[in-house]
Amino acid sequence: RRLNVLDIWQRESAQTLAEALGTKTPFSNAFFIDNAPQLMADGELRSLPPEQQQQIQSKIYQNASNGVGYLYGTHRIDRRPEISPTTPNVLVEAHQLLNSEAMLNFIRELTGYDDIKYASAQGTRYIPGNFLTRHNDIVEAEGRRVAFVMGFTPQWHPDWGGNLQFYQDNGLAKNAWMPMFNNMALFDVKHAHAVTFVAPFARAIRYSITGWFRANPPA
Repeated sequence: RRLNVLDIWQRESAQTLAEALGTKTPFSNAFFIDNAPQLMADGELRSLPPEQQQQIQSKIYQNASNGVGYLYGTHRIDRRPEISPTTPNVLVEAHQLLNSEAMLNFIRELTGYDDIKYASAQGTRYIPGNFLTRHNDIVEAEGRRVAFVMGFTPQWHPDWGGNLQFYQDNGLAKNAWMPMFNNMALFDVKHAHAVTFVAPFARAIRYSITGWFRANPPA
């Protein structure tokens, strides 16, 4: 119940999406501290005093050491441009395409989930020091069925981390998919998975569009 599809976009379209993510998309930093998810824009985080930044980082790593935590860049994408005026148009158009009847039908046929009605989407950015600890993507209220990760990372070295890592039920690692360009990883939300720690010496940024094909559209 996992599949990695290569060359999902026409090459020119993939390059346009990658450019939008890399140069035109404002990201906020998503992390988990004080028993709650947090969002903080890049500028806001950089403006904090160094000791406060260090305190936040310490809390993030403390949670992660207990198996609960994440730190990465996120930008919500909505198919309605008025909802997210800072989203580049090409990302809005990509979200609209994901929600086209042709695409939803394709995903229904591919996965066997006949009740899929909607695809959510966000731009994601992983820079050195970012990670997402082991978890599954089950959220019954949203009716999540299948997760997807569309990669827009043209050059990546295996030693840099940032892998989409899958796990067995007992926590042992199974196979992992390295960041790629112009691919679409699809997997059942029941799968335990993580994004491994991006090394401080990584020389690139891991960009993707991620989300879920869901049975319950947003209100």
